[in-house]
Amino acid sequence: MEGQSSGDSLTNLAEAVAIQDELVQHRLGIEWAKTLLDRLLRTWMQLETYEGMAYEDKVRSQVILVNEAMTSLSDLHKTLARFSHQLKGHQLHLTRMKDPLGL
Repeated sequence: MEGQSSGDSLTNLAEAVAIQDELVQHRLGIEWAKTLLDRLLRTWMQLETYEGMAYEDKVRSQVILVNEAMTSLSDLHKTLARFSHQLKGHQLHLTRMKDPLGL
């Protein structure tokens, strides 16, 4: 019985390490999203103040900027949603380990 318990502990530890490693990757994704939004804001502000461009060209550039940002952020959103689901499952598993009988 004790061998099974230590095997379960090692499995749980390996799962926790894998989840935390993946969490680091998602943090990097969030940092990338911040960089993307900073660039979007900088470019948007430059477009607003640039006088040498026709209004229609400014609007076209703004549409392109927003569409590129939406695509990138949509991909990040999907990834984070999947990871959130996985992390919540792990949290539930940890709760059940503390109180296996649900008391």
